[in-house]
Amino acid sequence: MPFYPDCATTYVSDTDVANRPIRIYQGTPDDYNPVTTCKAYVERIRAAGHDVQLTEYQSAQHVFDAPTISRTPVVVKDGQTVRHCVIREEPLGLLTNAMTKEPFTYSDSCVERDPHVACDPTALQGIKAVG
Repeated sequence: MPFYPDCATTYVSDTDVANRPIRIYQGTPDDYNPVTTCKAYVERIRAAGHDVQLTEYQSAQHVFDAPTISRTPVVVKDGQTVRHCVIREEPLGLLTNAMTKEPFTYSDSCVERDPHVACDPTALQGIKAVG
């Protein structure tokens, strides 16, 4: 049951998962780990024959399940996000930036800063109901 995972990296065998249901929970406006990259991953897992579901919370930011943080989105000053990166694992475990074809580093131009986090009471209640 991953919450707001980083799905920007495609691993060599990332559809070789346990034969168990996979439930992913993500906020639609999450700008730390965007839901769009997870949608692509979910489709790859589903195409490989696995039971996977993605639940989107329409108003939930990253870390929506942390009741001790602000309900108003707060900038994670200098926090790094790979939200606009396309990272691929090559054989032997090398992660590459798919745009440059070079080894990926956090100094690549696709790495951005200052994503947001916020608690979302509706999403928090939703996961408590699942849980």
